[in-house]
Amino acid sequence: MSQAKPAGNNSIWSGLGGPGNTQRWILGALAIGLIVYAYGISRVCMFQVEPRSLVGWLLKFWGRGGDYAHGYLVPIVAAGVFWWKWRTALRLIPPQSSMWGLVFVGVAMLLYVAGVRAQVPRLVAGSLVVLIFGMIFYLGGWRWAKESWFPCAFLVFMIPLNFLDLYVAFPLRVLVTNLSVFLLNLCGLDVYGQGTGLYSRAGRFSPLDVADPCSGIRSLVALLALTAVYGYLAMDRPWKKWVLFLSSLPLAVVGNLARITTVALVAQGFGNDSAMKIYHAFSGFIVFSLAIICMLGLGALLNLHWREILAHWLAEEELSVPPVKSPVKPPARREQKA
Repeated sequence: MSQAKPAGNNSIWSGLGGPGNTQRWILGALAIGLIVYAYGISRVCMFQVEPRSLVGWLLKFWGRGGDYAHGYLVPIVAAGVFWWKWRTALRLIPPQSSMWGLVFVGVAMLLYVAGVRAQVPRLVAGSLVVLIFGMIFYLGGWRWAKESWFPCAFLVFMIPLNFLDLYVAFPLRVLVTNLSVFLLNLCGLDVYGQGTGLYSRAGRFSPLDVADPCSGIRSLVALLALTAVYGYLAMDRPWKKWVLFLSSLPLAVVGNLARITTVALVAQGFGNDSAMKIYHAFSGFIVFSLAIICMLGLGALLNLHWREILAHWLAEEELSVPPVKSPVKPPARREQKA
């Protein structure tokens, strides 16, 4: 009698040997080749007046400085999360091809054509994200798509969103200016705000303007990406993940508020040159350092099991209270009859 072979990781692919599945995987390989050509070779995106491929356009944007440098890390982080999902869940799920994945592939093709025709590189980049998810859905099925949606969606953060400066940056500048004036007045500095400028009534420092980099918009996208991946990996409930993700905006404001306030304090004490030429150059680290500390603190608070802590505390309170002893009555004496 022949011994049965132990089931290993190869058993996952046992259902893929049929002719239909083989054809699908051949089509998938051809599709990967077309993807490499369409997004990595074909020059369909314009950077200023120079035609580039989508990969070249992204690399050019990421290389412009600290505002978009996080784009280099986004594909690496997404690949790491996908590998983690593979180790923990995907390798245990048998791939089952789903035709619903072709719906996302079709949407991706429409976005690609629209982005190329309208010369909107961000639409072309968005079509790549949708296409990757659609291919996973088509080749692996719904369960694979369910486990892989986050690393696919995380790729959105690699797309430069500098157009948000027009809609978000100025309101954030005004908000940070007003909050900085409030904090500086609490510290005893006689300052006032006008528009996005900070002014000293006593003339202790020259007017300080809260520019776009100090509004928080430049660190907002990076904080959105950071809170998204931290919340996905560290939080155990969906609502906790969303709370942490949505906290990125106030975290960005808090970090930049600390930066503006401390710059004004240094200017008050040591002059504008020390504040703007020395301190301001590295004060950007305050933004991320403080924001990351607040993010970790919020994550720790969200992960606490408050009901268990409260129940344990109440149980300790009950044990610490000594029981009240009832007074012992003396035994009644029996009267002897004469």
